[in-house]
Amino acid sequence: MALEKKPKHSTSFSSARLWEDRISNIFKKEAEIQFDNLPALCVFQVPKLLIDQNPEAYTPQLIGMGPYHHLKPELYHMERYKLAAIKQILDPSQILNFQHTVVDKFRQKDPMIRACYSRFMDLQEGTLAWIIAIDGLFLIHILHTLSWGDNILTRDIILLENQIPVVLLKEILKLVELSSPSSDDDEVFSMLLRFCEAHSPLKISTETRNFNHFRQPLHLLDLMYHLIVKDQGPALSSCRLVEVPIQEISVLQKAIVETKLIVAQEHNGQDPDTFQNFEEIINGLESMGLKHTRHIITPVKAVSNVIPWTTISGLFRTATKIDGDDEDEITIPSVASLWRYACIRCSPILQGGICSIKFDEHEATLYLPVITLNSCSEVILRNLVAYEASMLRSSLEFARYVNLMNGIVDTAEDVRMLRQNGVIKGTLSDQETADLFNGMKRFFTKPDKRSNIEVAIKKTNEFYDMRMIVRVYRKVKKNAHMTWKVFAVLSFILTLALLAFQTFCGSYRCSNLWAKEEG
Repeated sequence: MALEKKPKHSTSFSSARLWEDRISNIFKKEAEIQFDNLPALCVFQVPKLLIDQNPEAYTPQLIGMGPYHHLKPELYHMERYKLAAIKQILDPSQILNFQHTVVDKFRQKDPMIRACYSRFMDLQEGTLAWIIAIDGLFLIHILHTLSWGDNILTRDIILLENQIPVVLLKEILKLVELSSPSSDDDEVFSMLLRFCEAHSPLKISTETRNFNHFRQPLHLLDLMYHLIVKDQGPALSSCRLVEVPIQEISVLQKAIVETKLIVAQEHNGQDPDTFQNFEEIINGLESMGLKHTRHIITPVKAVSNVIPWTTISGLFRTATKIDGDDEDEITIPSVASLWRYACIRCSPILQGGICSIKFDEHEATLYLPVITLNSCSEVILRNLVAYEASMLRSSLEFARYVNLMNGIVDTAEDVRMLRQNGVIKGTLSDQETADLFNGMKRFFTKPDKRSNIEVAIKKTNEFYDMRMIVRVYRKVKKNAHMTWKVFAVLSFILTLALLAFQTFCGSYRCSNLWAKEEG
């Protein structure tokens, strides 16, 4: 008698009971929690639309920091290095009492830890406490001691899903007594600021060096984002995320992350070719076997095989767009085209950043912030966009900036011109930089008339469109488009006529007829 097979996704009694016990304990404990005192939700999962575009840019390659990636088997080999680093900053007595003084304390703060992360974590309190204690102390160590370079560790630390909340870092410093309680804020801020100054692709205002002029950062990526987007020092204090009751966050967050930012997707649809059945017609006529037909069909087929049907038929296709007017890039000419046809120059902003982007009609100049690019820059840029898309309230200005750079950089020539003008710096080659921006598909954002970036794009396009050479070129191009269609059809008909005439003369000896007429 065959054994009855269990359902593929059945849940065992023991695991169900374990889940029941855990949920029961959580429910009892959280009944006493004051939700208003919990820290802000700040460590999010990367939206799926962005992950699908480039998974490696959001996944740790060497170090898993925090509960999302710490337990991945492919990252286990780094555990010994984490423990070795921790032992360098703790004395022997602290190491012996580490579980009691740090881990057990974090177990008691389990609701506080979970409130920082958007994803439900199927981890026991003790496991989560150990992960935060080890990774938090390891991050403190490397931020203190590491001589920063463009390496794989640097890119892993900035990943959105690898962030350790500042509130937890401060708690660790207090528990291991590495700093006095009164200096916790300055200590953590200084560590994170040094990293941002070393690795931010865009220039950071010197006014932000003082902690008193900046709001409490949520984590490393949050600090870098606000240093870039809100680059006026005193204004940073008013740039806090919306704080909503913890009960509402999960529902709101899920909706916002999935709808706020849309990534351009590849479109593979094709319109039918005008001449796609031509070869089938020829083959059909040949197969009929009519007298004298093969004498005509054979040379026609020989020429047909070398005619660029795709190019010819492409003249008759209509362009397809995604979502109406949305395209893979914003509508703005490349750097080379701006200069070649309208004498528009791209110049660096000496004081300020993204919020200072503008177009000056009198100077015919598009002012852009200086950006420094190296091997880690693409990962940093992508994770900044992902964090901005995940926030409960954001202007999406950084996504607009990336769209702008994606629009004006088409080739290595564009990068070369920006580098000569001082807008782009860094170790990447011109071609590598062009590939970086072209590889980041457009992020569709809602129009915002208050955005200085959108205003700059609009003014640039208006100035460019008013140039006489641009207007003449577009007029000629529009008329030539129809002219070339007609020319292509006439050329095609003429070719067939000549082939038919040649075949006819080959069969009926036209040369003899002409010779008789001349005689």
